[in-house]
Amino acid sequence: MIHNSIVFEQTQEDSLTDPLTGLPNRRSMFVQLSRELARAERLKSEIAIIVMDIDGFKAINDTYGHNVGDHALREVAAALQGALRPYDLCVRYAGDEFIVVLADCSREAADIKRRELQARIAEIQIDVRAGKRLHLAASAGAAVFPHSGRTYEELLADADHLMYRDKAARRGHVTLPLADGAADFIATEIFDPKVPVRRTDPLPQTLS
Repeated sequence: MIHNSIVFEQTQEDSLTDPLTGLPNRRSMFVQLSRELARAERLKSEIAIIVMDIDGFKAINDTYGHNVGDHALREVAAALQGALRPYDLCVRYAGDEFIVVLADCSREAADIKRRELQARIAEIQIDVRAGKRLHLAASAGAAVFPHSGRTYEELLADADHLMYRDKAARRGHVTLPLADGAADFIATEIFDPKVPVRRTDPLPQTLS
């Protein structure tokens, strides 16, 4: 009986945690975010949601392998957690996308924190082979309850839209790999301003 209880608790914990980074996963986020939004509605307070996406992550996996990609995701998770308050929420949402939820956070404070988190990620250096290092970068967008929306679907959609605008603005800055002994910058694809940037995966509509 005790063994079954332990297994059940472990299964519940695993179902709410991303196994690669140890961060809460999207299921955990929707449970906690729904609770936080109800609290903010009651107290008339603000909540910020920051959506972040690692630039050129597919190129990292394709060029250096998934072991390096996994290492990069763990480094990003650690950098984000290290920049947050104990009661803030940092989630690995999907693939190379992370979401940060900040309680009692205004639009101005959210934009400051967004830039700080991007700077933290830009400081990450990963040794990919002898004499070769990789620098990371991330695009980000922030939405604030209740100004950007009143439901988590509306907030995530707004933050996601702003993140893709940020990514589009960064895509024109392509840096060629440097010689051995220096750092590599993995560039994303060239952005064509005539082609709209669209998200391919739909936002979840329910907590189930």
